[in-house]
Amino acid sequence: MGAVLWGESIWFSHPPLRPGDRASLNQYLIDRLNQGEGKELGSAALALIHNGKVDTIHTVGVENVDSGSPVDPENTLYQMASVSKLVTAWGVMKLVEMGQINLDDPVLSHLRRWQFPADSPYRGEVTIAQLLSHTGGQNDHLGYGGFLPGQPLQTLEQSLTLTKDVAFGEPRGVEAVYPPGEEFSYSGGGYTVLQLLVEEVTGQSFAEFMQEQILHPLGMTGANFDWPTIVDQGRANNLATSFTEDLQPSPPRHFTATGAASLYASLADMVKFAQAHLQPNSVLKADTLQRMATAQPGTDGTWGLGMMLYQTTTSGGAVIGHDGGNMPALNHTLRVNPETGNGIVLLLSGNRSLASHLGDDWVYWETGKLTTAARERFWQSRLVPALIVIGAGAIAIGLLTFITPGLLRQISGH
Repeated sequence: MGAVLWGESIWFSHPPLRPGDRASLNQYLIDRLNQGEGKELGSAALALIHNGKVDTIHTVGVENVDSGSPVDPENTLYQMASVSKLVTAWGVMKLVEMGQINLDDPVLSHLRRWQFPADSPYRGEVTIAQLLSHTGGQNDHLGYGGFLPGQPLQTLEQSLTLTKDVAFGEPRGVEAVYPPGEEFSYSGGGYTVLQLLVEEVTGQSFAEFMQEQILHPLGMTGANFDWPTIVDQGRANNLATSFTEDLQPSPPRHFTATGAASLYASLADMVKFAQAHLQPNSVLKADTLQRMATAQPGTDGTWGLGMMLYQTTTSGGAVIGHDGGNMPALNHTLRVNPETGNGIVLLLSGNRSLASHLGDDWVYWETGKLTTAARERFWQSRLVPALIVIGAGAIAIGLLTFITPGLLRQISGH
């Protein structure tokens, strides 16, 4: 059974796609989204990029359940969940290029409004690079759930001290409890520290700095980290309805930790951001992007500076990007291959995992190799049936072990 599962995971566990065949990819993804509408997703916006240019745009569902307006690739805003972290990483790297910080700086040296608790054993050792790569020794695993309408937002300092909008578990703060640089531990709190870092270094609000230095220069004119600004612009109704997993509309949530969890952006905005990884741009230099895409110590080769490394490419680089998921049921993925100029952006409401799964399928189409997450899902899907078969086989062997000698004695006695 083990041999069968191992062989199946190598030869038969891939999605029904022919790597490199664009027609099969387009049809597969569009069919998957169309078939899922109203069953496993409320709305979705998909873009495929080929050789640096937009190849396919497809949307399903409605932008707003009250108006019934369809999803608009240019104007419908999605709350980007943890994909926001990759955009935030660009802001931090912009400060590096501007000479205002160094990646190896202990982050504490730049913070005045808040610092790691005095009893955090490694508080003075955590560097900016380690926060970007989730190796700073934090154990918060935030996970921000956001605040519902009518609930007051915390300040950044309050959130870092005792986060009240945790997505799971009890309210907790952000600490430095493990030796930094040694082990990957996903930390939304680390990115909230980076959000504070940007404000401390620049003297601006995080949203203002990101608007001026990252979003507008990249042409992401509809994107913003500041919800009140979107309201003032009269675009609140452009926010895609937040669906639960049973596809019931849910009130939108708003965040203190916007750098970790809450960029608002359209599909068109995020396509421009994806393309900025594939060609020269006016914000970050090519060698900065290469540095971000380099595996960091303690990550087992899976994370760079602010970006995930999904799969290796033929040149020794990687498919890069970031996924995001948030309450009640948001899931997004942005993945690009700088070697080929290809990419996918998929924004989705009403499902917590489908965008990531289809992103893994795209990586297989792009590279001919499964991501670690896709292979793990395959093994998990086969585990219970395999255990049942193995258990039944063990019982059968046990019964035969006891029954066969008796039958042989009876036969010999006759």
